[in-house]
Amino acid sequence: MADTDNNMLIKVYGFKTTYERLPVKGEVLDDNLDERGFKIDAKGKRVMEMQEVDWVHYAPGHSPQNTMTWERVKHMEVTDAMRGGEMTEKLKLMSARWSMIKPAYEAWKSGQDIPVNGTPLAAWAGVTAEKAEILRKFGIRTVEDVAMLAESQIEKIPLPAVRDMRKAAKLFLEGRGAAEIAEREAERDKEMEAMRAKMQEQEERLAAALDLLEEKTNPAGDIEALRAECDAVGIKYHHKAGVDTLRSLLSQQAA
Repeated sequence: MADTDNNMLIKVYGFKTTYERLPVKGEVLDDNLDERGFKIDAKGKRVMEMQEVDWVHYAPGHSPQNTMTWERVKHMEVTDAMRGGEMTEKLKLMSARWSMIKPAYEAWKSGQDIPVNGTPLAAWAGVTAEKAEILRKFGIRTVEDVAMLAESQIEKIPLPAVRDMRKAAKLFLEGRGAAEIAEREAERDKEMEAMRAKMQEQEERLAAALDLLEEKTNPAGDIEALRAECDAVGIKYHHKAGVDTLRSLLSQQAA
């Protein structure tokens, strides 16, 4: 599930399905419909059928235990059609909330466990398996949940030294955060060093290419070499003779 401004906007606790008599959506070409697209019978009344209704159990992240509530999933969903309109503040909030509900809902519908946002209690040595099981009954499934416990929640949890547990959770997260920062910095340094090495290699290749190009296009170097060849075979030439002239003289000599 996603974060908003680094804080949990909501916390999802679970889902359920109920069955209710609800109006049935119809097809425009095949059914008689009312103004909202529901099927109507010969008397103009909506056709009602028993239908599945999925519910999500959630609460605001800052106060999960005190404001837990059930809401129909379809009322929380943000569709592509809704995103295609003007992105109002209300729609932004709904989109952020749905981004937290959607992965959990899809996991539940497929028979999988609801994904945990944060560090699972099982990965923390600060609680035993028995204590973790009790915490889960109160919707507390991560170390982050323990660190964010409100006083009103602590009073309801039937475990000793819950405040000490909350303090230990905060220290654990702070230490882990520092370790993660150090790891990221080390990785960044490694990437920078590799980049510097690559840039140096490219510079060396460029310098070698420029040297080769200079050798091939440097007339001063060519004319000195040609003069030396002429001198070696006794060819007389004017001191202002150019490269082409010297090459011609050498060719004539060779002929």
